[in-house]
Amino acid sequence: MATQKYMYLNNGKKVPVYGNTNTHSMPYRTYVTETVPDNTGMSTKKTSAGRQTVTASEDDGAAKLAEEMRKKREAEQAKAAEEARCRQERINAINANRDRERKLIGENFEAQKKAAGLTNRDNLRQLYIAYMQGLQGVPQKTAMWGAGGEIESLKNRSRLNYESGRAQENRNYAGILGDIQQKYNDDLNELERKYLQQLLNV
Repeated sequence: MATQKYMYLNNGKKVPVYGNTNTHSMPYRTYVTETVPDNTGMSTKKTSAGRQTVTASEDDGAAKLAEEMRKKREAEQAKAAEEARCRQERINAINANRDRERKLIGENFEAQKKAAGLTNRDNLRQLYIAYMQGLQGVPQKTAMWGAGGEIESLKNRSRLNYESGRAQENRNYAGILGDIQQKYNDDLNELERKYLQQLLNV
């Protein structure tokens, strides 16, 4: 009878050990010493050599698998980085387009307010001109009618008409400004809705 030293690999295989071996090296897990018949030494040694050859092949396969996994991870990381870059570019384009549209909406809003203001001032000026022309015609009317007492009455009536016309014009102007403001708000809300929808689709 003789003793034989064995080692157990990480995969659970039992392999005979010959000579001095570093018990702390990998892939060994543990060592045991067992008693074996003398006539089994050669057979066991051959079997051990065969198993060790298989183990080396398995190590090569594991190394190749690890390399493949590393390359796969790197490819996935590169793909994710490219997708993130493309997504950010789309977001930047959406933001730039929203800023352009918002600027156009603001410019149109200011232009409409300016046009409404010009129209209001022109209408008030026309009302004033009509009022002054009416006052100039009062003496002629009173002379034609022969009633001097009607002058003040005609003047008061002209002034009241003028003031009423100014008030109506200012109300119209306020209404126009309100419509312009509402249109501006609606356009901004619609722009924001489209913007958020585009971000959700990125």
